[in-house]
Amino acid sequence: MKKIWILLLLIFVFVTCGKKQVLAPLEPDNAFERAMAFFEKKDYNNAVLAFERILFYHPSSGYVDDAQYWLGRTYFEKEDYQQAIAEFDYLIKNFPTSSFVEEAYLFRARAFFEKAPGIEKDPTEIENAINLCDKFLTRFPNSKYTNQIKDLILIARNQLARKELENGKIYLKLGEPEAALLYFTYIVETYSETEFCNEAKYRSAEIYEKEDQKEQALTLYKELLEDKIWQEKAAKKINQLENK
Repeated sequence: MKKIWILLLLIFVFVTCGKKQVLAPLEPDNAFERAMAFFEKKDYNNAVLAFERILFYHPSSGYVDDAQYWLGRTYFEKEDYQQAIAEFDYLIKNFPTSSFVEEAYLFRARAFFEKAPGIEKDPTEIENAINLCDKFLTRFPNSKYTNQIKDLILIARNQLARKELENGKIYLKLGEPEAALLYFTYIVETYSETEFCNEAKYRSAEIYEKEDQKEQALTLYKELLEDKIWQEKAAKKINQLENK
């Protein structure tokens, strides 16, 4: 019976060791090279351990801010965006002269955007992502990542515009066109660069048309004549209104 228990214990130890790799201590340069190798192989669990070892065992080495940045990147790739944000925040606050600060700002903004819920939920996270992107553009006006940041802002603003559009459509279904018009007008005034702006214009024009506000409707329909998606519908509406 004792032999059986010993055998079971040995099996347990073998399996446990097999699941979790024990990282031997290395000099800072070799430790960082090992951590990056894990990252490049997408072995993110071991990459986290390896970067954390550098931070713990070599806090005064020249690799500490490198390890801090790549620890954040590892969590980002693991889609643990909340932890990634925490790691990038730590780098920004504690290593302000690091060459990785700019990229830390970039990936922190991306992490906020990635963890944001869908448009049917609270848009606060999306708004936070936009604010961080705006701060990035202010802090790094000549950054090579400027276009990436602007693309992120546009994607985020499209999501916010879409949420407002869906709210307007709900009020239309409820038979409350005046309330719907408030949402559509807000999109036109606030999110003019988004892909949902022209749909908001078209739906606003339809409401004005039904309320016999011909001039307001015509103005909006005419603004849609340059849009490939809406120009045909807008042209028909213009023709109908002008021939009444």
